[in-house]
Amino acid sequence: MGDMSVAPHAAPVIPLTAVDPRLSCEHCGARVSLSNAYCSRCGAANEVHRDRSGRPVDLAATRSLKLAVLVIVANIIIGALGLGIVMVSSDAKNLLTAALGLELLHFFVVGGLVAATISVGVRGIRETRGGRLGRRNWAVLSIVVASLVGLAVAGSLVATLLMFLHR
Repeated sequence: MGDMSVAPHAAPVIPLTAVDPRLSCEHCGARVSLSNAYCSRCGAANEVHRDRSGRPVDLAATRSLKLAVLVIVANIIIGALGLGIVMVSSDAKNLLTAALGLELLHFFVVGGLVAATISVGVRGIRETRGGRLGRRNWAVLSIVVASLVGLAVAGSLVATLLMFLHR
């Protein structure tokens, strides 16, 4: 009984709801609060992005939606470029070879963007899991859109490859 004390704690106790465990300082790795502008350990600036209503938002979810839009734009541009080259090419003997080459280019460019979009979208879903950060639905939407475009591009590549093999 001699080691018990009724003295108050020396350090203030921060409730767990005030600190999001997934957010940490980029410099020292300490937990940071969404309400503080600076890290309590090293003093580095803690930049919290907010939407128009003032709610903290996740940057990964925002980036994933931007990448999903880039996937759609790249798909349109590369598809139009491939169609233009096939239309201009009048050599019927090498037309299927050119179409396969363009389809491979299309697959690798758009496929790389799809992989990046899904990766960033999954990160956005993980970071918005607790409900403290917004735009979780943006991350889900970007994953769905990128997956659908990726499936369409992969199907187009398979169809072109089958035509190339059965000529």
